[in-house]
Amino acid sequence: MAQTIDNKNDALKFAMKLIALRRRSEAEIRKRLKEKGCAEELTGETVAELYRYKYLDDAAFAESYINDRINFRPAGRFVIKNELKKSGIAPDIITEKLDELLDEKKELELAERLVEKKLRTTSLEDKQKLRARIVYHLQSRGFSSKIISQALKNKIELDKFIDLEND
Repeated sequence: MAQTIDNKNDALKFAMKLIALRRRSEAEIRKRLKEKGCAEELTGETVAELYRYKYLDDAAFAESYINDRINFRPAGRFVIKNELKKSGIAPDIITEKLDELLDEKKELELAERLVEKKLRTTSLEDKQKLRARIVYHLQSRGFSSKIISQALKNKIELDKFIDLEND
């Protein structure tokens, strides 16, 4: 069985090892310390120490997470918001960072990029099926109906696209 953490030095070492792998939220650190058998009081002290030395910062975590999602695995506000919630980020921090980093214009740009990519990689002749597949793809990525319809309107002129393919 794994050894339990019963002193501050071991708790800090363990937490620092986790943070070295990737940025973590406070809730993630608390959960992992609890899983290691760390007492609640010791966990609190460890988290306070991590904040004191600026190794923990939920606002910076949210900002970094959103930027990564925008740049590497584009997603809409809905998905990102839910993922940050699961990481234990406070709703006010989530809202603030999403408003700051992923406004409606930026979200529309991401959706349009995904539409373009889907058009390049999908070889469907049926316009309705193509449209449905793109809509489903964008919905699964957390884009709102408003953003999806605007992206489709801006990037897909299905008739022209399909007709050009068939000529």
